[in-house]
Amino acid sequence: MTTPPHAAGNWRRILGTLTLAVLLEQLPWSGWMLAVRPDFVLVVLLFWTLHQPERLGFGTAFFLGLLADFQDGAVFGQHAIAYVVGGYLVLYLRLRLLQFDPSRQAMQLFPVLLSVQLIALLIGWLAVNPPAGLTMLLPVLSSTVLWYAIAGFLRLLHGKGMQDRA
Repeated sequence: MTTPPHAAGNWRRILGTLTLAVLLEQLPWSGWMLAVRPDFVLVVLLFWTLHQPERLGFGTAFFLGLLADFQDGAVFGQHAIAYVVGGYLVLYLRLRLLQFDPSRQAMQLFPVLLSVQLIALLIGWLAVNPPAGLTMLLPVLSSTVLWYAIAGFLRLLHGKGMQDRA
């Protein structure tokens, strides 16, 4: 039994965007740019979990979370647990999210992104020490804007303009 040719293309797109997200995390961010940097890996993980749920599951989310922990030098498992919860929430809200336009999708995804950051903050606080501030919550806003930009770009790419509101 062979796989259809478009299945291999889906895996290449998924792995390509995940690789790009990991590389964007590696850029030399500093100062306020580091504080407001979107969580690229999380946004890409949630995007592919929403659009290809049969290909990405909790194991992938856990692995990418461990990779994010390794990259950030955080407590091992801090982001992994949070990413699994984020993946679960997106799968739970999947049918609802797919009905919305990009702005409403971003508004619906804001609490999911916030809960992922709060879980990572809580686990880091329990494992090491309390954070100095709540700057860890700033990437939620930039991740929401990034989601809106990606969803809007894909909507325009597929020929659905903003006037297609029903």
